[in-house]
Amino acid sequence: MKILLACRSIPDEHRSEDVPDSHYPLGLAYLQSYIECARPNKDQFVNLYLNNVPYDVCWDTIKRNLKEFKPDVFGISMMTHSRVSAFRMIEYTHEHYPDVRIVLGGMHPTVMWQQVAQKYPYVIVVRGEGEITFHKLIEAFENKTPLDKVAGIAYYHNNVVFTTGSRALIDDLDDLPFPKHELFVKQGKTMANLLTSRGCPYRCNFCVLDWMSQRKVRFRSGENIADEVEMLLKKFPSIETIWIHDDAFMINKNRTIEFCDAIIERGIKTQFVASARFRPISDEVVNKMEQAGFVHVLFGLESGADDVIKGMKKGISKEHVRYGMDLFGKTSMKATAFLIAGLPGETDDTIKETIEFVQEIQNINYLFYDDMGVAMIYPGTEMYTMAKLTGKINDEYWLTDGDVPYYTIDHGGVHTYEKLLEMKEAIRDSVALENIFTPDGFLRQRKLIPSILKYSQRFGMTGINSILNKALLDNELMPQIINSFFLGASKQLKQKIATAAEKVFIEIIFDEHLKTHESKKVFMRKHEQQRKKDKETLKLYEERKKETVEKLSKKYDVGDVEYIKKKKISNEPKKLDFNISTLGGV
Repeated sequence: MKILLACRSIPDEHRSEDVPDSHYPLGLAYLQSYIECARPNKDQFVNLYLNNVPYDVCWDTIKRNLKEFKPDVFGISMMTHSRVSAFRMIEYTHEHYPDVRIVLGGMHPTVMWQQVAQKYPYVIVVRGEGEITFHKLIEAFENKTPLDKVAGIAYYHNNVVFTTGSRALIDDLDDLPFPKHELFVKQGKTMANLLTSRGCPYRCNFCVLDWMSQRKVRFRSGENIADEVEMLLKKFPSIETIWIHDDAFMINKNRTIEFCDAIIERGIKTQFVASARFRPISDEVVNKMEQAGFVHVLFGLESGADDVIKGMKKGISKEHVRYGMDLFGKTSMKATAFLIAGLPGETDDTIKETIEFVQEIQNINYLFYDDMGVAMIYPGTEMYTMAKLTGKINDEYWLTDGDVPYYTIDHGGVHTYEKLLEMKEAIRDSVALENIFTPDGFLRQRKLIPSILKYSQRFGMTGINSILNKALLDNELMPQIINSFFLGASKQLKQKIATAAEKVFIEIIFDEHLKTHESKKVFMRKHEQQRKKDKETLKLYEERKKETVEKLSKKYDVGDVEYIKKKKISNEPKKLDFNISTLGGV
């Protein structure tokens, strides 16, 4: 059969820059790989990743492939952000190629399967994981057998939406063939994507991942993952970094260690990047990750306010964050975070609490935020359920051309969109490093200078390093620095360096923002007041960190997900042991 697979374009404001080393859809890569292994040499494929291309390019590409490739089956991966684009293509395909079987998969149709099948009675919706279900569908199409025998789908039948129920999740991920990376990884590309597990046990109020995985986490064995990594590096020698896209990579300490051990024992040399949670974690885990080649870990922090964190149901606390950042601060790995303004329970006070907490962990180990977003509501999330109870939104919204709505008073929240943007900017203004070169930004962030300097040396921040070099030369600190390489930098020396760097920051602010003697005088008066406040704040930060480290370092938190290490199975046939028990006790 001829099978066309595609991810549809998403709106401009949500689209990532389409660069040679951008991420690619492992779901489509797994889908084609599975079908090719299950049906060797039976099918032809065209596989298109069009999320990050403009609408007109996406539209023209798919129309051209429909005309030239003439597929029997058109499989569309649909996200909520891409649903409108997908709807238009579904309608076009059915109008111009009515014999093409249209199959929808992905997060949005998994959640809204009944609605989508009702709107388009000629499509088939795959609910949840797609590999086995799509394979069974292809077999049913080819053999012209009834669809009601294919588990995990929904379709329109006899004037009603019929579903065959949910298909059991793939329990042993080691049984899956490796995804077909070569569809999207070309020679010269320096980054590849990897999945080492599927699923997340938590149900954060803003997240819909649990619909796909039913809150069940399944792991690949360390050996199986290492096999794929070796294959990738051999097939594409230009790859320098492998990005792990698990829903919850560090969900079990023992499992993380097993993965790292497999990489270390084989002598695999590459860089790893992963999205992760702040628990479970330990010094053994972060040290193993560093040895295995991890260079960057992205954490979903979202908020630094106790009430908001609790309401998220994320399963972490501020203590977990403090402890994790302390551990990562002792390694060469970069730790960054995602933040969201406007989640349920957000107020001006919680925004202030988030600012204070982010600066606290920045002081432990300088923390860049990877993204600063505003809360949005997606179908299937707890936030969406809350919004529907207000009567401000209903399921019919997802049949319109409207974008994913923000959590505002128009859709169940308590703030206007303008207020959410104000909250977002308040956080950004207080924690963004670039604002340290403004008078107000400097006063807010001056206490973080030692952490910033340490971070800049570790990760090559050119602008900050130039300030550091000037500070060392102007204050004749270079000989002391050289000696510190042999004797170890004292606390007093670190303070001297930070003080010298602070003077350089002030010089820059004077040159760029404060031209009059009076404005400089006012600034320095504010600076002295802030310095006294910062002294007390830093003391509080240190006390909190010390208390947290002492408390959590004594606990062995394996996480909330059980992981049983898989034994490597020999390919040799099993030999029967003909003892009394085998023979039934005769």
